[in-house]
Amino acid sequence: MTEQNHGPDYHITPLLPLIEGGFQLLTPNLRLARQIKAGWDRDQAARGARAWRPLAVQPLESWLRQQWWQRCGRDARLRRVVLDQGQALALWRQVIAADQQQGDYQLLQADATASLAQQARNTLLRWQQSVREEGLARELSLDPDCAAFLRWCRAFEDALDNKAQATALDVIALLAAEPACPEQRVALLEFDEVPPLFDHCLRKLCTEVERVQPPAGQATMRARAYPDRGSEFRGLARWVRETAGREPEASIGVVLGDMRGDRARLEYLLRREFDCLDGNYGSLPVNFSTGWPLAEAPVVRDALMALAATGDTLALGELLGLMRSRFLALPDRGGALAQRFITRVFDTGREPVPVATLRGLANQGASADQPGLRIGGILQDLARRRDLRGTAAPSVWAGRFREILGQWGWPGEGGLDSIEYQQVEDFYRLLDTYAGYDAVCGPLHRAAALQLLRQCCRDTVFQPQTADSRIQVLGPLEAAGLRFDHLWVFGMQAGQWPAPARPNPLLPMALQRRLEMPHASAEREWEFSAGLLEQYRRSASRLHASYSRELDGAPELPSALLADFEWVQPETAAAVPEAWLAQWRARDSERLDDHRAPALSPAEKDSVRGGSGLLEDQSQCPFRAFARRRLRVEPLAEPSLALSAGERGSLLHNALFALWGELGDAGQLAALDPPAEGEAVARAVAAALDALPAGRRHAVGHAYCEQEREHLERLLREWLAVERQRGAFVVAAREQGADIVLAGLPIHMRVDRVDRLADGSTVIIDYKSGRSSAGDWLGERPARPQLPLYGLASEAPVAALAFAQLRPRDCKFSGLGQTAAAEGIEVDIPKAVRGRVTAQNWEELREFWRRSLEQLARDFIAGAAAVTPLGPQSCTWCGLQPLCRIDAVEEGAE
Repeated sequence: MTEQNHGPDYHITPLLPLIEGGFQLLTPNLRLARQIKAGWDRDQAARGARAWRPLAVQPLESWLRQQWWQRCGRDARLRRVVLDQGQALALWRQVIAADQQQGDYQLLQADATASLAQQARNTLLRWQQSVREEGLARELSLDPDCAAFLRWCRAFEDALDNKAQATALDVIALLAAEPACPEQRVALLEFDEVPPLFDHCLRKLCTEVERVQPPAGQATMRARAYPDRGSEFRGLARWVRETAGREPEASIGVVLGDMRGDRARLEYLLRREFDCLDGNYGSLPVNFSTGWPLAEAPVVRDALMALAATGDTLALGELLGLMRSRFLALPDRGGALAQRFITRVFDTGREPVPVATLRGLANQGASADQPGLRIGGILQDLARRRDLRGTAAPSVWAGRFREILGQWGWPGEGGLDSIEYQQVEDFYRLLDTYAGYDAVCGPLHRAAALQLLRQCCRDTVFQPQTADSRIQVLGPLEAAGLRFDHLWVFGMQAGQWPAPARPNPLLPMALQRRLEMPHASAEREWEFSAGLLEQYRRSASRLHASYSRELDGAPELPSALLADFEWVQPETAAAVPEAWLAQWRARDSERLDDHRAPALSPAEKDSVRGGSGLLEDQSQCPFRAFARRRLRVEPLAEPSLALSAGERGSLLHNALFALWGELGDAGQLAALDPPAEGEAVARAVAAALDALPAGRRHAVGHAYCEQEREHLERLLREWLAVERQRGAFVVAAREQGADIVLAGLPIHMRVDRVDRLADGSTVIIDYKSGRSSAGDWLGERPARPQLPLYGLASEAPVAALAFAQLRPRDCKFSGLGQTAAAEGIEVDIPKAVRGRVTAQNWEELREFWRRSLEQLARDFIAGAAAVTPLGPQSCTWCGLQPLCRIDAVEEGAE
């Protein structure tokens, strides 16, 4: 490995007397042990040695477990099956679940409670406290939460004893209980404190314990204040890049208090600064000390989704994830058949979707010449597997999960990059570890086995194997004791350094404070943070700190720990890197006007679909018309436990169609007495509900359908009261087709209803269940041009156009015409259209509509496709925002 690639140097010289004296070197963490070992190896190589003995250095806790293993070799009494952290956590979950069943209570966050219980017991073990002791048990019993923990802890320990099992800390406690046998010489490096359990073991095992701290350094300490969090992140990233460029041999450390929450943001900014976002993605010269949950890795996430398809239902998000995954062998996932499949699935309105439904839809229309989708075949094969229905041990499920992933073709036929390959290898290793849960869990059903696997993936941290680097990003504890030329502590707000006290809620507060357990009090947190900062000061040549004056909109103060720091002006970091701006200034760019699509060809004119809705789309937003009518892009239906707005609208239309098919005219309506009217309405609503697909009726349930029936019957009777106030009319047509050609664009449409008046003229009616107004027909781009379009297409004289608004307690007509065929139809045209249209009478208004609609048709034919919505309401139910990027367009305009 070249000199510029290895990590920060550790000055081994002060440790040489201890090493030569045969001392075992012990560290607080593995990272420091590795750095010391690397420093030893470099020192030996620099001295010209060609071979040397490995340095005896390891973390204290690992060394103590090693001593226990050695004792086990001499004393079989001590032998235990050691559970790893995940297996122990699974046992905690079982114990707590069993206690819930016996106690008839429910925890809102059972997994989080299990983690808290595990932490509480580990803290008790480290501080040599046992729930078997009467005094501690009595203290725990005084608080309900602590008493629950006492029950869980005793049950947990009984379960361990029954199977001769132990946790990693239990074996150290067993070691501490053994007779003293001092025979070791150890040196503790960089320890601020040692838990009582570990200290007790050291006194029993060691003849000599040396505590080694590096000499007090002369670090320069500088602090910077940034206006907000974003500026602090950008300033840090820029400083790292500039310092690395200015001092290529310098070791640089960054301490993040919240590695889980802040890593992604800092990594992106570092990649941006080092130009490692695209082709150089794998060349970032930064090493992160912690990874991320294996379950969040895309290749593992998709594997878990594939395994989820073995159940009875599948979430829509999981289905879309499967169909998009490049890690599964679904070669037809991007074809037209797959698109129709997804549309049909969403049209069912189910969430989650029964897997049986998915199988049927995936194979819909399949034949010998045209096989169904590959996903349908896989789901069919999985449905035939009888071994997925019973219970089995985790080790058996591990083998079955491997087989199922093989059926899906995971991890795919394409090549994996280095990181993905490591993630796949880690997942296979996890499956091997998963088999070890037999001793903890016993036989499991498929769902429980899969949930356990998911939990294991969430609990397993994936750390990419990358080349060591002189730039390190670490957590606060991991940075302690490491040597750096520059060390930057990020986010030193008063509320985070020191952090607020976070005592464990399952242990008595008084106990935690009395024994000075971690996070028990503000004083304990202050001492801890001050100790960390002192370690940083001793280990770094130059110590930097930063904080944000504002966090989440609230003002912040600097930590009091920064009192001895020199405050310097922070470097300004542009929101866009200078290198990007330089490329932008030197661009030789080409501008493409995408506001206009290719003109409509003659063939497209014959095949374009949409009817009157086409012109409404063109009016509401030209891009919407282009996307829906020419690209044929439609947003997927929203899953719902109830009927969608469109389905409810269809029910209303169908009920009115049936009702007026029976009544026929105003005379028949007037002749109905209330009971007869109720019966006619009931028959019409029943016919509409019967026309609803059986699958949808089953999905929403009988009770919902009955509720919808009652609603429709009330609404229709309220509407008939409005119709009774009209003069004589005959319903001449219902759902009648009509055709018109505008500016060469053929349009086919269907009219809800046409009434013929006594003078032979007609009133064209459009049913609406929402608020409607004749004002929507006015303006150069009429918001709802359907009725004017119907009026132009009518061969008979049109006396009026009207919306029939059917809303509970707000039923009415709203329209324009030359005849007041119903209350709500305005015949004073100049007054009705004032300020929006120049028209003095009905005929002039009809001529205006012809001109404006022909212009919309011409625009559509010419390819007008600008993202220019008629108003904000045009975007409310559009659903095409990811395609048109209206937000980006508006930001660019500003």
